[in-house]
Amino acid sequence: MMAKKDTKKGREVYYRHLFFVGALWNWGASVVFILFYKKIFTLLGMEIPLYPSIMHLFLVLVVTFGIGYYWVSRDIQKNHDIVRMGIIGKTLVFLLFLFHSLFGNLHPLFITVGAGDLIFAVLFIEFLISSKKR
Repeated sequence: MMAKKDTKKGREVYYRHLFFVGALWNWGASVVFILFYKKIFTLLGMEIPLYPSIMHLFLVLVVTFGIGYYWVSRDIQKNHDIVRMGIIGKTLVFLLFLFHSLFGNLHPLFITVGAGDLIFAVLFIEFLISSKKR
């Protein structure tokens, strides 16, 4: 019985860390792009966006989702709808980055960033499945 309790506690710690790292991923990517988007786009050989406010709106939403992941990390028993929204959002970001990279609208490096989001989406799905079993 004790081993099962230790395993459950270990999983809870893992999930708390998962969502905290997910929050850091969102915040880090957003801050880097907000501060250095001109350098990044130039380095990748892409045109600097004519209307950066559109990109900033996207990044503000990424920050907001990061706040949601932080809330989940504080109490993994609650906020499962935030996790569901995260799964949808991260999957769509990957698909959009893939689509636009394949059609030449984005540098292929963005697929790597999108793949990071897709990995989080899969881990978030695993969390929801695991939490139903508990």
